[in-house]
Amino acid sequence: MKGYVIGLLYMDNWDWYEKYFPATAKLIEEHGGKYLASGVKPEMREGNEQPSAYVVLEFPDLLSAQNWYEDPKYKPLIELRKSGGRSEIFIIPGGL
Repeated sequence: MKGYVIGLLYMDNWDWYEKYFPATAKLIEEHGGKYLASGVKPEMREGNEQPSAYVVLEFPDLLSAQNWYEDPKYKPLIELRKSGGRSEIFIIPGGL
């Protein structure tokens, strides 16, 4: 069963992004993941706060998604991302 990561970003600044994206994309690939969708200001139908941006990642399985997020090489990148604002990150199993 595939594993998915959904991220909602609420950013005050994007100074961190130029360094964050290439390093994070490499780690995602190392863990067998790929980007399914990403962009800015998703069309919000419900909720209280408009995200600045979103990302949807797919991994071969739930464990791969979890291992990517827990990878020690990702920890400093998480801190870098947090320097721009806050995020909500979800790891969810695929399948019905």
